[in-house]
Amino acid sequence: MRKYSLVAIGGGLGSVLRFGITQWLAPLPVWPFAAVLLINISGCFLISFLNFLSDPSGEIYLGSNSRVFLLVGICGGYTTFSTFSLISFNAARHGACLELCLNIGLSHLLCLLAVWLGAMAAASFPRLVLRLIRWLRT
Repeated sequence: MRKYSLVAIGGGLGSVLRFGITQWLAPLPVWPFAAVLLINISGCFLISFLNFLSDPSGEIYLGSNSRVFLLVGICGGYTTFSTFSLISFNAARHGACLELCLNIGLSHLLCLLAVWLGAMAAASFPRLVLRLIRWLRT
């Protein structure tokens, strides 16, 4: 249960940090996606830095609870793109080309498909709700 609490607290902190950055950049006349790009890039740096700094085989090991709090909680709340990028990097680093291509390819294709399906479901949702309301009234 402790690890779940650490993820929840860390995730909340990461989400607040992400929200703060987007609010900070919102009034600036920059590219609309600059905040997302900044968050994804800094999140990738952060998860990589924390992962390799606190690796169990490295010189500084923070312990499994600290790693869960930092990597899964804070970095996961801040951006899941960092986790995707770390998995891709590790696959490339270990020469696992098939895993690398599958991770990148499937993530992009399936996530775009999921976005499209979500858009289609959202478009038809109001009509379904209205039908349900009419049916319940009869």
